[in-house]
Amino acid sequence: MNLYYQPSNKMPLGGVLLFLLGGVLAGGVLAFVYIYAIWYIPFVYINFFLCLGFGLVLGGILMMLAKAGKLRSPTGVGLLALLVGLAAVYLEWSVYLTLLFNAETTGAGRDADTSTSFSASMWADVLTHPAAMWEAIGKINETGTWSLKGATPSGVFLALIWVVELLVIVGGAYWLARSQATEPFSEATNEWADEETLPHPIGYAQDADHVRTALETGQYHTLTPHEMQSETEPFARLKLHRAPNDGNCQYLTLENVTTKVDDKGKATQSTTTVVQHLAISTAAYEELKKRFGQLQA
Repeated sequence: MNLYYQPSNKMPLGGVLLFLLGGVLAGGVLAFVYIYAIWYIPFVYINFFLCLGFGLVLGGILMMLAKAGKLRSPTGVGLLALLVGLAAVYLEWSVYLTLLFNAETTGAGRDADTSTSFSASMWADVLTHPAAMWEAIGKINETGTWSLKGATPSGVFLALIWVVELLVIVGGAYWLARSQATEPFSEATNEWADEETLPHPIGYAQDADHVRTALETGQYHTLTPHEMQSETEPFARLKLHRAPNDGNCQYLTLENVTTKVDDKGKATQSTTTVVQHLAISTAAYEELKKRFGQLQA
């Protein structure tokens, strides 16, 4: 028996098709929202956050599709997510070029006003001619289309911005979708394990290697309840995973948690994984849930 959960790497055909079709559809909708947002919102500085939102929302949707399709291969899901992410970027560019080709500018200087409209027929034409799209992107790169502090990015600098945009969108899709495929799954009952975060804090694992070794050898007594004295005090968080209908599908995850408070009093937590998806017995599961399953008065 493996100490830790090992994905079966199974990829049902129906799940793969659901992932690809649903992912590309979601990518298309998000591409429209993203391009219209950066076109009409006049603040260039928030474009990065819009791009980040694009990647994270797409990744979140792909997570749900991977879960619904019961895709259990991290490598396979990662590759599919890369394809969907690239398709989303392609769709994004097709929408942008359509708006750009339909743009009309009236006036000059500070009085200049640019308006545009969406043409479904033009979009279909742009979408189905990748070579022409690539040529148009090359011409845009020579002159640029937007300004930052009075300067218009172009050439290598603009290309780097586009590369960062691509990496953020595709990276978000890949990272989140792949993480779902690593979650515990019962092959016996064909279901994902439920995850429960136990509410009682645990003593911070100062020596992560020592704690990991202890848990791997069944020494669960090394996990001790921790009473929080302040919100910035470090602690550990315990998560239990169990398939609803499979008593042999039970796992443990332990995370160290540190908290920082900024000048405005806002607290931000960061986590470090000590143990992830360690197989445990039913007796251990019940013991840990009893000890840490509720906060003491």
